Amino acid sequence: MKKGLTLKMQDYIHYPEGKLKYNKEMFKEIAPRYDFITRVLSLGRDRAWKDELIEKLPPIEKPNCLDLACGTGDITFRLADKYPEGSVVGLDLTEDMVAYARLRNSHHNIKFTIQDMCRTRFTDNSFDIITGGYALRNAPDVQKALVEIWRVMKNRGTAAFLDFSKPPAPFFQKLEYAVLKLWGGFWGLALHFNTEVYTYIAESLKQFPDSQRLKKYITEAGFVNIQSKKYYGGIVETLIFEKSCD
Repeated sequence: MKKGLTLKMQDYIHYPEGKLKYNKEMFKEIAPRYDFITRVLSLGRDRAWKDELIEKLPPIEKPNCLDLACGTGDITFRLADKYPEGSVVGLDLTEDMVAYARLRNSHHNIKFTIQDMCRTRFTDNSFDIITGGYALRNAPDVQKALVEIWRVMKNRGTAAFLDFSKPPAPFFQKLEYAVLKLWGGFWGLALHFNTEVYTYIAESLKQFPDSQRLKKYITEAGFVNIQSKKYYGGIVETLIFEKSCD
């Protein structure tokens, strides 16, 4: 049996309920090293990407904000700093992740909650701003997640997401998969004695829509004004879009 993980990735991540179950266990395993590994896998650039994502959000005095898949709170804390008079909710699937976020938290305007981003308990039209770092790719069902984001967002609200991006061309998909599997496998072996832990990133991209189809899903969910910026030759992408008031 693999150290730390009792579930085999390939048996679970190909259908929504299985992916949900696997993610709960996998993120519990990596929670103590999550901050370190996000820096390492991005070669130290993820902080700059998150800073730029937050800088592009609209200047609202007292917004209600929701950070999906908040992890240990990197984007959650940036939202609280940008909107000190607003309120921020950090949502994650894994209690262990949120426990680390609570330990790091020094802001008065943040609350944390354990929920599935595809089926939240929030009322309709609750949030002005919704963000996520590596959230949509980890959603059990990305289309359901987008529908739920639309439901809980206020009219003319803004969503902003940072994630790995899947190129449309099959050749580049295979190249990206090979690079991420090799790089993630190395760190999984080094930190967990298990290559599977971080090769999950590469495997999850197989189930994720390519960048063009993802934008199509976003539009079909009712969002408009999609802005995109890619980094590292297109491996990472930020997406910002708005809820139509129609």
